[in-house]
Amino acid sequence: MYYGIIVLGPSGSGKTTLCQGLKQLSEQLDRKACIINMDPANECVADIDIMDLIKVEDVMEEFLLGPNASLIYCFDFLLQNIHWLYEKVKQYSDSYLIFDFPGQIELYMADTIPQILKLLMSKHTLQLSLSCVQLFDCLNCYNDDHFIAQSLINIAIQMNLEISSISALNKLDLVRQYGEMPMSLEYYLDGENLAYMINFGKKCKNNKKGQFFQTVAKTIDESTRSCAMIPLWVEDKELMTRLLLKLDICNGYYFLEDLNQKYRELIYSY
Repeated sequence: MYYGIIVLGPSGSGKTTLCQGLKQLSEQLDRKACIINMDPANECVADIDIMDLIKVEDVMEEFLLGPNASLIYCFDFLLQNIHWLYEKVKQYSDSYLIFDFPGQIELYMADTIPQILKLLMSKHTLQLSLSCVQLFDCLNCYNDDHFIAQSLINIAIQMNLEISSISALNKLDLVRQYGEMPMSLEYYLDGENLAYMINFGKKCKNNKKGQFFQTVAKTIDESTRSCAMIPLWVEDKELMTRLLLKLDICNGYYFLEDLNQKYRELIYSY
């Protein structure tokens, strides 16, 4: 059985940096980790790289497609050649798997990526137990429309993937650069009563856009899905450790009986 996490979020939200940080933290805990680059348009340091199978650039050139259509094609191609990924992952049977996925939302509204994940988690293949972290750039907090839109996207992705998910408000170090947020940090982390944000910004008065976001905010508030987030800054070891433990609880790794001594000591300290 394998354990791992998938890292999601819009482009520029810090996914690849987080993957590197999680691997470094895992290795400090004497736990081997493997980064799997699932973005065929992103050249990065990874132990397993989908770009060894297919590249967006090659698809664009061969089929004269745009970048997003090429991404969709790449994941259809991966689904058809899923045994390539099986064999790659089997080489890291003693490692914690960290999947770095692309940020384009249309990929998660289609069925291909959910199918790929279900195949990886199947008891007939890798029996991979996964949890998910969705990154939320803290700069969204400075624009209520962006914040509510991103909250809705996060919920939609959670529902489509059907994997235990944690949302993280990332890049909190930038708050020092951009100044005080319109609302308190606790308000954004709680993710409750988003309609208040629209009223606070006075955008719902005779304004179709404002009324639309007011309706969306109310829908989110009334849903059973939580918009709550945890704070995150990759260079803060305590925040990173808390995220890792939460993800391990979600995928079950936390409850294994044969955990190494360093990891057990970490659990007891938190």
